[in-house]
Formats: sequence, C-alpha cells, structure tokens
Amino acid sequence: MTEGDGRDVAAIMPVMSAAFDASYGEAWTASQCLSLLTMPGSTLFLARIDNDLAGFALTRWVADEEELLLIAVHPDWQCSGIASALIENIKATARNAGRRTIFLEVRANNSAFHFYCRNGFEQIGVRPGYYLGANGARYDAISMKFQI
Repeated sequence: MTEGDGRDVAAIMPVMSAAFDASYGEAWTASQCLSLLTMPGSTLFLARIDNDLAGFALTRWVADEEELLLIAVHPDWQCSGIASALIENIKATARNAGRRTIFLEVRANNSAFHFYCRNGFEQIGVRPGYYLGANGARYDAISMKFQI
C-alpha cells in the first residue's frame, strides 16, 4: 500500500472505469480526482499487485474526522482482500493521525454496504435520493461511520 498524488490519477482511471457500474453514475472523472487532490487533507491510497494497480481509495480529513469518498478494486482483483487491505490502511493512517471517526456513504442497493458492515462500519442515517443514476433514477445513500 502506498500513497499517491495527482500524478497517479491517469493510472487510477482504468480501475475506476472497470469497477463502477456506469448505470449508477458513481465513477469520478479525472478532473474531479485532480481537484480533490489539490485540497488540503486529501489522500490517495494505492494498492498494487506486482506492478499492476489493483485498487485505490480517496479520502479527506478535517480535524479529527476522516471521510472515505471513493474506493475501487479492479474486477480482476475483487474478492482477493484488496478492498479490506485498503480499509485497514485507511483506519491505521487515521488512527496514527489522531482521527476519531471515519465516515462514508454508500448507495442503498449497493452490495458494498455489507462489506462495510463486515469491516466495522455502522449505519448512522439515510440520505433520500442522494445519488442520481445515469438513467435519471434517484437512489438513497446510507451514511456509515467507523469509530476509531
């Protein structure tokens, strides 16, 4: 696990495209990723297998709170522990920096909800109609937190 920066955005885009179902419109563009990475408190975590980028996560922090904004694993590497390793790395980094809570939001009908529960996150709320799918449909977001 390593930390990246704006120079790594081109490398994460193929993972982004492969990992996110286009019908939900959740994948970020390269410019969105670059914009985030210019903000203080943002971090890009990279997971590599040999020289291949297998997955990544984007977070940001303010004061004692971390927010997991995006996590993706290339389909060739899904179910191999990459996402769990990214989560554990985020938790350790946040803990070592004195953060107390990690927050995230996940689409209500996304199976990743169960992954987050298995990794210690708990549901704290729902944001109705938060996500807008490519087809115009609205999907609720489940707000979750992990207490460090």
